[in-house]
Amino acid sequence: MSKTLKLRLIKKRESYSFKQISELLCVHQRTVQAWKQEGLKTINDSKPFLVMGYDLQEFLNQKQQNRKCTLQENEFYCMKCRKAVKSLNNEVCIEVSTKTIGKHGFKALTVKGYCEFCNSLVNKFSHEGKLEEIKNTFNIVNLRGLGHE
Repeated sequence: MSKTLKLRLIKKRESYSFKQISELLCVHQRTVQAWKQEGLKTINDSKPFLVMGYDLQEFLNQKQQNRKCTLQENEFYCMKCRKAVKSLNNEVCIEVSTKTIGKHGFKALTVKGYCEFCNSLVNKFSHEGKLEEIKNTFNIVNLRGLGHE
């Protein structure tokens, strides 16, 4: 499931056919059939298959929760590997933005490294207030934007 589905469109106390689900959520009918194979509950096993709205919402919420990945301080999310990874040799480059974020007005930081498995570029966003913590966590190769170049 590569996109976020609009679950608020699903009415909990209504039953839906696979065709109605595919039209409502803008997915292919075969996707809904695959969801049944993955555990989506149907009202009964006679055709056309019907799914209660609350079962559909619960199934899709669980599916989205399973996709989430919690990161540790020294980890990045690699889009290519689709998992939490560490930076190659724990080395990172930090770019400081001119934009400020938060109520304290800290400058935005982009922490960049390379995936330890596939060597793709990985990014992590932070703020200037966490700079000391980042320095203690990673080996900083380059710091751009604070006059440390």
